[in-house]
Amino acid sequence: MRSMFKGLLVLSVGALLSGSARADLPSFNKRGTGDKEEKAFVEKVAQAIVDEARTSAKDITLQEYKFSEAKEGRKELKMSVGYKGAALGTKYTADVTVALDTSTPDKWEVMRIDYTDNNKSLVGFNRKNVEAMVKKFNDAR
Repeated sequence: MRSMFKGLLVLSVGALLSGSARADLPSFNKRGTGDKEEKAFVEKVAQAIVDEARTSAKDITLQEYKFSEAKEGRKELKMSVGYKGAALGTKYTADVTVALDTSTPDKWEVMRIDYTDNNKSLVGFNRKNVEAMVKKFNDAR
């Protein structure tokens, strides 16, 4: 009986955490219009992507970003993001590009996320997690 209770507790906490993490994911359709709102939005996007790419990253900071027109109805969000490794606190830089379909002004859609960083660990970044972020961003409300 006790182990069943512990199992239910673990499942409940897991469900709560996964739901709250999704709720905190920024929506490209609610990105804001002012400079402060836009920067705060991009900081959240950068945090979410690097968290998924490097699950042990800490002190994630947006260094710079730029929205650019790729072609008509398409934009790219290019970001330079700094973070530290959890074990040694070594500083790294990630270059992230989010390809966006902006053909419908009120409904931007993430098409692809390109991620690279200068962390030369043997493990590498979690490519599957980064690819899964496309659907998560598109599902965010």
